[in-house]
This record gives sequence, C-alpha cells and structure tokens, in this order.
Amino acid sequence: MPADETTGRHRRQEPSGRRLPVRRGIALYSAAAVVAFAVIGALLLFNSHGPSALAVAQNESATQRADDRAADAENRASRGEARTGDTPSRQPSAAASAPAKPSTAGTTAQPPSTATAAPTTAAPTPAVIAAVGELTQAEMNNAVTIIRTGQQMGLPSRAFVVAISTALQESHLHNLANSNVPESLNLPNEGVGSDHDSVGLFQQRPNWGTVTELMNPAESARRFYNALVDVSGWQQMAITVAAQTVQVSAFPDAYAQWQSLAEQIVTAVP
Repeated sequence: MPADETTGRHRRQEPSGRRLPVRRGIALYSAAAVVAFAVIGALLLFNSHGPSALAVAQNESATQRADDRAADAENRASRGEARTGDTPSRQPSAAASAPAKPSTAGTTAQPPSTATAAPTTAAPTPAVIAAVGELTQAEMNNAVTIIRTGQQMGLPSRAFVVAISTALQESHLHNLANSNVPESLNLPNEGVGSDHDSVGLFQQRPNWGTVTELMNPAESARRFYNALVDVSGWQQMAITVAAQTVQVSAFPDAYAQWQSLAEQIVTAVP
C-alpha cells in the first residue's frame, strides 16, 4: 500500500471505477430538473390560456348542438312529425295543425261589426222596354214614362190604361208642340200640332199649367192623374167614360178604340 506523505500512513487507493455513478447521478438530477421546469412551465401556460380556450371550445360546441337540435326540429315539423325526447312521432305538430293566429302587434282593437247583410233586391228593370204592337220605340218610351209616373203616385194599373188610352187618342203618344204656341217650339218635341193651343202627350191647354210643364211628359201625366183621381167612382167607370170625364173631348167615344192596345202596353211594363 502506498504511504501517506504527511502522516506516513498508508492510504487505501480507491479504484477509479467508483467515480462514474456520482457523475451519472448528477446528470440524472439535471435532466429531472429540466423536465420539472418544463412541466411547471406548461402548467403555468395552461393556467394563463387554457381555461379561456377551453370555455370558448365548450361554448362553440354547445351552440353547434343547439343549432343542430333546432334544424332537426324544423325538419321534423316540415314532415309533420313531433319530437318527444329522441323518439320520433308521426302525430302532426300543433304548429302545423293549428290555424295561424294573426299578429296584433301595432294594431288597435276594433269593436265587433254590427253591420247586417244587405237584403236581396229584385233584378232591376231594363232601362228601355221593347215596343209592343205597332208602336215605335219613341212612342213606347213615352208610354213607359206615363206608367212610371202613375206607379210613383201609387195608383192602380187601371189608371195607367185610362191614361195610355187618352194619350193614344190625343197625340198617338207623341210629345207635340203647337204652331200656335211659339214657346212650345223651343222645347224638346216630337212633332208639331195645331189644335187650338193644346200641347204635349195629352194635348192639354193653358188652364192645365205652363207650356214648359205640359211639354214635360212626366209632368203632363202627373196632371192627368191628379184630375182622374178627383173624379168620383172613376175606377168603376168604363175606360172611355173615365177618359172623357177628364178630357171633355168633342169625341167621347174615340178613347174606347185604344183600350186593348193600352192594356197590352201596361202588361208589358213591370
């Protein structure tokens, strides 16, 4: 054994191979420390950023799932299916079967309407009624005017027959002016007569009214009816007698010849 120079003792010589484990332990310790620092650093990085990123991912996932459920429900509703849990049903959805409810947003409630349906009315009578017998359309139009005037006055149809028979005899249903009455020539007319100062459908004289009134077919008919209803018992009289009582004609029997045509005209006018 070699001797120690200071003590003189012999020092045991350590084999050189025993220093290697110490160095290896130091290397392992250093590697462990590096790993530990790396883990700590990763944890710190995760704590600073991880939770928010995880929350965002979770929110995105939840939103996607909600959108998927809404799309699935819409698809089922369009196919008439109801969703109960995860089991599809073939029952029609309430939204599909129930009638749409109108929106009341921005509107003011209105009271229920009390309007009633308009009563049905008879079909309107034609404006022009075709001529009957051998009458011209102008003559028929004047006859219709006489009848309509009597209807407005609430008279029976027998009064119309008396009036039409009279106008057929006096003017053959022409609204006549008179050459002896210059004023009548300036009014609408259908011919010119010359019997004294008589004018119009009924050949009425100035004691019946003004020339303008007597040349108006409706007004001249009204004046004839007013005189007729003043005759006591006129409805029981023969047509010719009733007409003569009103007109006081020089030919009292002449009105009778027109009774049949007058009745035909009255029948044709509703």
